[in-house]
Amino acid sequence: MSRSPHPASPSPSSRLPTRRTLVRGAAATLGAAGLGLLGQRAWSADGDDKPLTLSWTGTGLCLSPIVVANELGYFEKNNVKVNIINFAGATDQVLESIATGKADISLGLIHAWLKPLEAGFDVKVVGTAHAGCIRVLAPKGSGIASIEAVKGKTIGVASPAGYGRQFFSTALARRGVNPEQDVQWRVYPADQLDVAVKKGEIDVIADSDPNLYLVEKRNPGAYTEIANILKGDFKDRLCCIVAARGELVKRNPKQVAGVVRALHQAALFISDNPNEAGRAVSKLFPKVAQDELGAILATIGYQHHTKRFDLTKEIESYAVDLKQVGVLKKTTDPARFAKFLTVDVLA
Repeated sequence: MSRSPHPASPSPSSRLPTRRTLVRGAAATLGAAGLGLLGQRAWSADGDDKPLTLSWTGTGLCLSPIVVANELGYFEKNNVKVNIINFAGATDQVLESIATGKADISLGLIHAWLKPLEAGFDVKVVGTAHAGCIRVLAPKGSGIASIEAVKGKTIGVASPAGYGRQFFSTALARRGVNPEQDVQWRVYPADQLDVAVKKGEIDVIADSDPNLYLVEKRNPGAYTEIANILKGDFKDRLCCIVAARGELVKRNPKQVAGVVRALHQAALFISDNPNEAGRAVSKLFPKVAQDELGAILATIGYQHHTKRFDLTKEIESYAVDLKQVGVLKKTTDPARFAKFLTVDVLA
């Protein structure tokens, strides 16, 4: 993947740590306390603001900036205190935790969150996390070598309304394939999607890494990639977003901005040091070797925020796509919706 120029160099107090710093920090914390650490630890930064609660699924490799920011002290360096809570894989519960005030801020896939946000939750999109991790695989020799060739086929996904289905629905629609009438969708546990292909129950798989990486590892040379959120129509667009309670954004945008900056710094560290980041998050993904985690992290667009795209325009583009495939209401105005939803706290 091509690299984008980094933003202006940070001050000496906020420079990225050395390799030795990360290895020691990760070993001392993740190695000693395991997953429980992420639900208990808070940084004790100077200042009078009470700690913010950051909720996440605990299962998304693409959300590794949360772990890295915690382990390397980026929250502290940005003068914010953060408690991290884990909702064990339920993306809808994560968003609900912000909307109901149980949490203050979180990261999540835009495909999974725009529809519930359309309902009017007091939640604002305040930043980006990365540019993509969703892919679509088809068996080699199946005759399916393009998005258009999926017409009339059956697509396997891990959730009936999750990011895999929503991303590929928009990709199909952009190629003239109706995602509701021209294809079928079937839901399987993520680790059984390749089994469903072998049984002839589905023709292609739409999911994210590390699951698709593991599918390819179990079946070397058996699949070809026909869609990737980092390429083609979706190149240079965000994938995961940072969202926060609307009331908090209004009352204390500086505090929210500190969290966003910390996550951005962690994202840049991962981009520059994917192998070290792989070691830091390895406890969360015991089925994947540390060097393989690093290889996957190196493919995710963690420098997206450095390109200074207009956040509101990016949300609007996704709203247009999701409205076209019937995820958002026909009456929703994408431009107005995006403007209402987005607050660029770093502007």
